[in-house]
Amino acid sequence: MHSFDDYLYFYLVVKHGGFSAASEASGITKSKLSRRVLDLEEQFNVTLIQRSTRHFKVTPLGQEFFAECSKVIEQADNAQNVLLQQKAEPQGLIKISCPPVMMEHQIRPLLHRFLKDYPKVSIEMELSSRRADVLHDDIDLAIRTSFQANEDSSIIVRDVVKTTHCLVASPELLQGRSLEHVTELADFPSIALGLQKQQQWHLHNLKHREEISIPLQPRVKSSDLMGAYFAALDGLGIADLPYLTVEKDLQSGHLIHLLPEWCSNIGTVQLVYASRKGQRLVLEKLIESLVEGIRRHAPQSAGYLP
Repeated sequence: MHSFDDYLYFYLVVKHGGFSAASEASGITKSKLSRRVLDLEEQFNVTLIQRSTRHFKVTPLGQEFFAECSKVIEQADNAQNVLLQQKAEPQGLIKISCPPVMMEHQIRPLLHRFLKDYPKVSIEMELSSRRADVLHDDIDLAIRTSFQANEDSSIIVRDVVKTTHCLVASPELLQGRSLEHVTELADFPSIALGLQKQQQWHLHNLKHREEISIPLQPRVKSSDLMGAYFAALDGLGIADLPYLTVEKDLQSGHLIHLLPEWCSNIGTVQLVYASRKGQRLVLEKLIESLVEGIRRHAPQSAGYLP
């Protein structure tokens, strides 16, 4: 294998557009850069750079080689950062976007534990059900539950765990009636999350792998999860809500889990952030802390899928 230094020297020369500029930027003598690049060309009997006293042009092969050298240099920088970060203490500001319900039921204890462990870290929280854009909204980390695959290659989307939704209603609405089949859902008013004209529930039978879609004519529509939650709690209809949101209400009897063999939605808790390149230690530590904490808690709740 050829010396790594030669890849670095070639990378610097092409990056800075010439031997003189590369020498000035790196502190390596121009003669050394020229000699090592020439040695590289002679060893493999190729031309990477066409040069004269007035001319500097990277050949197509040189461009291809530069792209690969860039990857090598980046990986080397990342490897060095691993060692340097061991001496660093996470610190600085992290801007987070998270739906209020997720913050209350999943994220809050993990985030507050992280802040206690790292006293030099500060947090700005945007608590909103709006789908934040980490590239344009000045957000470092977006936490969300998604029900469809990510198709945006410009961001990093880290899937953490699968979560379930369930159909719930208040005892006031049911008046002592228990539902035995999905067709009986039509006997009660429904509550929809979202303001779309066409609404439906997608139900998954967890035992028989059966699926069914039920069209809705909601009595109540809410653009926010909490609006649907309180409407269900007040007896206005049946709602499709995250199990984690209603878990305590099911235990206390304030809400009743309808048709528990059916799961009304399966989502994925995701951490969304920009490219890993140049990622700060504090953000890296927070991401790992959240992933570990959520996955550790998952087996303890019926709101997560195994």
